[in-house]
Amino acid sequence: MSDRVNLQCALLFDCDEKTSINRCMERGRDSGRIDDNEETLKKRIATYQGSTKAVIQYYEKENLVKQIDASNDVEKVYEDVQNVMKNFK
Repeated sequence: MSDRVNLQCALLFDCDEKTSINRCMERGRDSGRIDDNEETLKKRIATYQGSTKAVIQYYEKENLVKQIDASNDVEKVYEDVQNVMKNFK
């Protein structure tokens, strides 16, 4: 891939399972999505973790992963992303 893309970083938005589930449940209430229930969300999280683990490990070995604490409020997360990205302008 390096012959086609100059990948400078990979952002990893990380938060605990409880926070992720709560946010998705709120989204479900606001959007009317009936599939945003705790059981389904836990399955999605497990699938995500299983399918991304190797990818994250690969980019960590390349020192490209920049972890963002996504358990913070949206303004803080945005600020953290800006701080990471300003190093790549």
